[in-house]
Amino acid sequence: MGYELRRALREVLGPDITGLQRAVALEIADDCRNETRESWASLEDLARWTGAKSEEVIRTTLKRLAAQGWEFRVPLGVGKDGRTMYAKPGAKLTFRVPAFEGVAPATPLGVTPVPPIDSKGEPGFLENEPGL
Repeated sequence: MGYELRRALREVLGPDITGLQRAVALEIADDCRNETRESWASLEDLARWTGAKSEEVIRTTLKRLAAQGWEFRVPLGVGKDGRTMYAKPGAKLTFRVPAFEGVAPATPLGVTPVPPIDSKGEPGFLENEPGL
């Protein structure tokens, strides 16, 4: 469903995102709904689709992508220790392709665009982008 988003993402990921990190990012984008940029793929699915050895390898890969500025996990809240929670029992892990500059798919007619999400998980905008 997100093949247009996947194609746009592969152009902007850059040379530093390679191997499993690139595969995970592109598989999430491919699984996304174009309207929301969201995916509910499981870690098991991502491991199978990318050939990763385990779900733990996928978790580590997602953390490494986030450290490089590509946070695909949607925060579910803040834990008692103050850290951002991306998973908890009874809640589906959700991924959202982050907003990026460069080649981007057009929003279909009649669909309200989803604003980018800032580092706190709140709707926000890119610095040079007018409000949606």
